[in-house]
Amino acid sequence: MSNLFKNMAFFFRVFRMFVAVLIFLPIGIQGLWAQTDTTLDQLFTIREVRVDEIARSANQARQAALLKAEEDAYTRLIRKITQAEHRDRLPVLGTAERQALISGIELVDELSSNRRYVATLNVRFAPSRVSEFLAEYNVPHVLGTGNDILVLHAHKRGLTEILWKQDQVIDAARDEVDWLNRIRGYRFARGEISERMSISAHAVDAFDTEAAINTSKISGLESVLLISSNIGLSVAGEKQLFYRFIATDSGVSAEGAVPIADDQASSELTGEAAALALMYEQVLEAIDGAWRERLLVDTGSQDIIDVFVATLSLDEMAQIELKLSEISLVQNYKIIEIGLPTSRFAISYTGRLDQLILAMQFAGLELKPYGSQMILEHR
Repeated sequence: MSNLFKNMAFFFRVFRMFVAVLIFLPIGIQGLWAQTDTTLDQLFTIREVRVDEIARSANQARQAALLKAEEDAYTRLIRKITQAEHRDRLPVLGTAERQALISGIELVDELSSNRRYVATLNVRFAPSRVSEFLAEYNVPHVLGTGNDILVLHAHKRGLTEILWKQDQVIDAARDEVDWLNRIRGYRFARGEISERMSISAHAVDAFDTEAAINTSKISGLESVLLISSNIGLSVAGEKQLFYRFIATDSGVSAEGAVPIADDQASSELTGEAAALALMYEQVLEAIDGAWRERLLVDTGSQDIIDVFVATLSLDEMAQIELKLSEISLVQNYKIIEIGLPTSRFAISYTGRLDQLILAMQFAGLELKPYGSQMILEHR
């Protein structure tokens, strides 16, 4: 009975009824709504965080490992969704502050003894909390992932050119790099005969993009990251790893050099492997950075959108208002008219429209075409 009274009260508050005919917008506009829950989850989940801790007891080792995993995951998330030049604006977070951003931890596998705890974990962060935290310190961040890209790396050691054959040094370097938790999906060729026949180490070194794209299509990918590296001496006579790279879709390219310290080891890597790992990190940051630049939420950009809101009851309207208040990109909203089955809101927001749509999906709302305007509904 209480719901009936609420709906009657809502009916008497109606100021105006709206009638609209659904008009299909161009495919390009409709594409803004093509995001999936899988994509959203991928963005704010840091996967395969490995920890290995020793303490006086198994329980203490486990607690220390979980804290280490949370700290490591937070660092990787910030690197994943923000640009390097903005990160120094963020404060150093304490344990409680960092945990407030986390919505869940999934245990993939674990091994435990009397004093040691080894585990692999997936750490899920709450998108709205992270967005609010970054907005507080005026740090733009992304709200979408990038396309997958094939990695083809040709390395020259002396007279030996390495592309397809197994190499322990290169394998060790790749194992040191976090390829998974990136804004783009980096994929390696499987080494099938068709792939080997389509491109050689020499072609990669020459940046033969046509052959590279043909190779990527074998794996069902459209884009390729070509990397060429070799060991040589600097002008000062120091041993260095020289490298060049180019991404076929964005055209981002650069070159660099990494010192090789054979008398030292980094994370149990040899000098060459450590240099290769650092090279990979620098290349991936450049490619990710170029992609993030087009997806960043510009906290200095604001706009207002007039939308219809599906309102069949006071409860539904209250729920939508509550969710709008939880979206960090929504600066304010004003109820222009109340109606049945739709009302009208004016929503002021930060960032681009496609970013607002994605942020609303995080909150369980859907903003989609409705006539010549848009309508906001529960997902």
